[in-house]
Amino acid sequence: MKFFVCCLVAIIHTITFANDSKQSLFVVDGDSVNVDLVVFLDLAKEPIILKGNRGNLKLRIAGIDTPEIKQTCEIVKGQTIDCGTLATQFLKELLESVDGDLVIEPVGVDYYQRILVRLYKGKVNIGKRMVGQGMAYSYDDTYIKEELVAREKKLGFWSFNSPPINPKVWRKTH
Repeated sequence: MKFFVCCLVAIIHTITFANDSKQSLFVVDGDSVNVDLVVFLDLAKEPIILKGNRGNLKLRIAGIDTPEIKQTCEIVKGQTIDCGTLATQFLKELLESVDGDLVIEPVGVDYYQRILVRLYKGKVNIGKRMVGQGMAYSYDDTYIKEELVAREKKLGFWSFNSPPINPKVWRKTH
């Protein structure tokens, strides 16, 4: 499987999805999406025969980390919310509201064998926008400037009474 993923990354530098192909993209959570593998390979013009059920290609948005599903935070004193679900919903709305074609640019493979991608809608870098709007953490300082500005301006999670703890820390304890 590693070889297959590495080959896809090497063969395909950037894939652009037209607006009418949005059924081929499925938002998994705030920093992960799946793409219908048949559509992906068709767009890449890569001849391959898949037997059985159609599969999904698991993609992780590079440079960001969002709260996990079921990870809570406190909006106001005494009122908690599932911040993972909130981040997921924000990503869905962002992808629907921004004009332009969806562009997927592979940049590597992560620990869980997901392809790391930069995701663009039109000219908007989706990961960077999520961090800048306070709905994602910068992962490994990729968008640290945007995160600091969002914190200063109290955007998104940073406006809450108790923002979600860093997802990397939360995963270690759960």
